[in-house]
Amino acid sequence: MTYEKLGLKENPFRLTPPLIQSEIVWAGMNEVKTNIENRIKIAILTKASRIVLNWGSYGSGKTHASLYYSKTNRLQEIVDENKASSAKSIKITLPRSSNNIVQEFFRSFLGQYSLEDIFLDFQKIKTEFGEETLNLMIDAYSNDKSIADVLKKLIDIESKDSQDFSKLKNYIHGDSTKGTLTSLGLPLGLNNDEQIANLMAAVISCITHEKKIYSTFIIWLDEFEDIDTVNKNLADRFTTFLRQFIDKTSNNLLLFLNFTQKTFMDMEDLSSYLGEALTSRAKAKIDFANPTLDESLIYIKELCENELFKIKGNDSPFDNDETIKYVLENIGNLNARKINESFSIIFEMALIMGKDKITVDFINQITDEIIAWDN
Repeated sequence: MTYEKLGLKENPFRLTPPLIQSEIVWAGMNEVKTNIENRIKIAILTKASRIVLNWGSYGSGKTHASLYYSKTNRLQEIVDENKASSAKSIKITLPRSSNNIVQEFFRSFLGQYSLEDIFLDFQKIKTEFGEETLNLMIDAYSNDKSIADVLKKLIDIESKDSQDFSKLKNYIHGDSTKGTLTSLGLPLGLNNDEQIANLMAAVISCITHEKKIYSTFIIWLDEFEDIDTVNKNLADRFTTFLRQFIDKTSNNLLLFLNFTQKTFMDMEDLSSYLGEALTSRAKAKIDFANPTLDESLIYIKELCENELFKIKGNDSPFDNDETIKYVLENIGNLNARKINESFSIIFEMALIMGKDKITVDFINQITDEIIAWDN
């Protein structure tokens, strides 16, 4: 059983975020895409670090955007278009289930930008600027001698396959046993939030120095609205840490905060989530507004036309645009998630029933299956 009768390789409408690069596609949402890419271009071409708030309802596409610009080639295309050095982009979901929220965030950071990657990038810096200049950079950006010692230890290691590298990796991940400390000749491990902020800031500042290795470093912090589910002391601790991290990384950091607005919530309520310090720094906002009917139609048609899903040379799986509009007009308030859920069910039912075209008559046969259908 396949979707070939509909002229498709696969169902274009996903219910869960794709993980494989080749499966992450952008359709519709042209205004949002333009706004995001304008912010990325500013970060690539200028120095000052910035916070951008991605603001929208549940299912409006914020997580998808973070995946699209972190895992596909689009970011490199933007870099090439602007004749800049490469940019680095990672996605981190707000930690919620740990008593050490800062350490968990740091582990997530290293999960996306590993110590192996950092080691290789620092080797590039050494080649570009020389070891003496790199050491001066580390001293200038670290704000902490113990952090400077850690990074200097990293650049002294000959190979990421060596025992010394393995020990340093354990140290950075939290192993501060006496044996590890003695063998590395380092002080007690990263034991406070400010040191973690210093280490992350120093790494990003070094690899973006003069925009030679990377022009900018982008972090997408997803599901930030869940900060209100965290113990207040931990939430305050995390927002304080973020403020320190941002202030210490004064150049070439672009932080996107993905924030799902709650019912009846407006921008003035943000300070209770972000804290006054972060709110005052988050001056830019991208509105992931719910799409209009015409925008939704474009989204659906572009997704169905994408070469990842469509069999080349085949017609649309719909008999005409009016059928698509008929569905959209009957599933209530529109957002990307609801559209995906509704049309995924429609395509699955078409597959089960052996349809080669999706028509209004067919839709009327399966309205009980479409959860969002407005009866």
